[in-house]
Amino acid sequence: MVIICWSSDRPNIGIGVKKIKYALNSFADLTFLIPTGFKMGDPPLPKFLVFFDDIPDSINAACVLCCCLPCELKEKIWWFNANMSTQYKETELEKLISGKTWGLCTMTLFSMGMDVPDILLVIQW
Repeated sequence: MVIICWSSDRPNIGIGVKKIKYALNSFADLTFLIPTGFKMGDPPLPKFLVFFDDIPDSINAACVLCCCLPCELKEKIWWFNANMSTQYKETELEKLISGKTWGLCTMTLFSMGMDVPDILLVIQW
């Protein structure tokens, strides 16, 4: 058992740890983000960010998550990294803020200077 003590003056922030069940490179442990049977017309997913240590993992994870969505909703989850153009990054940020995008698989870059007030879930992979 591991006990983590982390003080926070933000009562709306919770810290959790989830044991990995599947191979890391399968990203199957992230599929909890999309409920089984999710379909068009269901309420939108809560906005989320998943942080990765390398770009290929963030891209592969986004692809795995997109496969869990109906075809019409696959554009709701994207990757976001330093290799993207400034225009792409600005557009994706706007889409996340507006709710057109529900989740990003990203790198530390995203946490620097971004202000998205309604992110409900942040995961460090």
